[in-house]
Amino acid sequence: MLETKFVKGYFHNLLSWDELSYLINIRPLMSSKRVQILNLDKRVEWDNTIWNADLNCIPPSIIRSLLDELVIYFVDMSRATRNINDFAKTIEDEYGRQVDAHIYVCRNLEIEHPFGAHYDSSDNVIVQCEGMTNFKVWDEVKPVSRDEINTKLLMDSEPILDVNMEPGDAIWIPKHYPHQATSLTSRLSVSFPLSSNADTSSVREDRNWITL
Repeated sequence: MLETKFVKGYFHNLLSWDELSYLINIRPLMSSKRVQILNLDKRVEWDNTIWNADLNCIPPSIIRSLLDELVIYFVDMSRATRNINDFAKTIEDEYGRQVDAHIYVCRNLEIEHPFGAHYDSSDNVIVQCEGMTNFKVWDEVKPVSRDEINTKLLMDSEPILDVNMEPGDAIWIPKHYPHQATSLTSRLSVSFPLSSNADTSSVREDRNWITL
């Protein structure tokens, strides 16, 4: 059972801006299945060369412009770096569930958060990597209905956690616990969602790290 908590300086150097820059310049990693662009109100199109094996990879010039305008997160990134891979394995071993890594980037402090106060259907462990983010967490929503909207909630109670997260800080947010992230500076963080008990299986991501 994952419980709400905040730990100062839990994991330093999980991911840096320089490491992210390297990742987003690897064309195959920038598949449209991996790149999640929030509040995008225009169609994004591009041309491909005859050498492109995956025609659905977003070119770097478009990634660059979107990073400066919107909130973007990258999914299926639990093996993006050795540190992220090892951290994901630590969570998998502790909770006995499958774990992914979502890399969140917010560089425009003027835009409204696309989710606002919201809750997720999975438990999450979030590590602040660069910049500062205010996190508020409220007590669990009961009961949860699939028909109810789970974003931009109007919270009329005091949060059970209200913290400013700095690089290395980590927060544990159970599923169905409303929370809101407000970027106080340009933000880079990694969220590690855990599979629910219902879809837990014996299958695990291969966490072996190849060195040559």
